[in-house]
Amino acid sequence: MPVIRPLSNNQNEMNAVASLITSHFADGWSYDVPVNDESAGTFVRVAEQNDDLVGVMALTIYASRERLRDAMHLIDTVEPIPHESQYGFIHAGYVDPERTGEGIGSSLIERLHEIGESQGLNTFIADAWFHGGSDSPARLLTTHGYDVAHTHSIAGHTEGPCPKCGSTCVCEAALTIRSVSDE
Repeated sequence: MPVIRPLSNNQNEMNAVASLITSHFADGWSYDVPVNDESAGTFVRVAEQNDDLVGVMALTIYASRERLRDAMHLIDTVEPIPHESQYGFIHAGYVDPERTGEGIGSSLIERLHEIGESQGLNTFIADAWFHGGSDSPARLLTTHGYDVAHTHSIAGHTEGPCPKCGSTCVCEAALTIRSVSDE
């Protein structure tokens, strides 16, 4: 199993995480690496095996549905989300494409759930890109107690074949919710 630890602010490590994340995207696509700032409510964890970074995932705590909505990338509705005093937003979840299926994503999300629950969170949210690739977060999220509350098609999001699905794109934006009280 990998070692799960906080992301450091070391530039070399930040570059390694950025490279891991962008390995999942088509040419020209990018993603900002979240900064581990626990005093501001953002907990970024990396998975490391044999001194190699093999995964990353973040949890950010928001005190309102509106701030949560503004943080989401794929979904613009908060209607299915229950009213709570704070929310845990799971994001930036990526595993080395050659290591998919080894339990790295599960180790990361379980650690973030532990952190969130220690911070008093009852509700975790993820807006996720469900796709036809082997690294689609659909299985990870549902295995870890997330219910799919909303989806809409984003098929055809690129020119030509989908980089994740191949020629027949099945991509969906999904809003998933995990309520600790339901467990």
